[in-house]
Amino acid sequence: MKRILVVAVLTVFAALLATSAWAQDDKVPGKSDTLKWAESKFHYVGDAKCKTCHKAQHESWAASKHANAWAALKPEEQKNAECVACHSVGKTETDSLLVNVGCESCHGPGSEYKAMKTMKDKALSVAAGLLPVNEATCVRCHNKKSPTFKGFNYAEALKTGVHAHPAKEAK
Repeated sequence: MKRILVVAVLTVFAALLATSAWAQDDKVPGKSDTLKWAESKFHYVGDAKCKTCHKAQHESWAASKHANAWAALKPEEQKNAECVACHSVGKTETDSLLVNVGCESCHGPGSEYKAMKTMKDKALSVAAGLLPVNEATCVRCHNKKSPTFKGFNYAEALKTGVHAHPAKEAK
């Protein structure tokens, strides 16, 4: 019972952080306050960990432009922090940069929510760092401050690759 209460409190706290921080996403490009909070608490593990259970989602992502976002940058852009923020996931616990726009770019660092037991419980997943994904998540990078911005339509973007299929439960 005590564990359920702790998970509920953490879930409410994470939801409040997400709501307040993502409402202020005019600071992009860069990371939202919610993502910075998640990065300080958890660490990135890379898309290979996600692929273990989310094969269809990983295949859809691998065929998208996000999977090759790093290669779209010129060498000098790969050294520019504003470019790196949107064209990479972030650094692992061992300080290795995970390039491209991977699962954790949107869903947050997966070190604590990657376990199947955690992923099967939405409240536990959120308490373990899984971030909600919505239009605000995308416009952190897909916005007028990006030098290659050509407009962004969230509803249409959902059909073009990264999640061009309904999300499936972890298997």
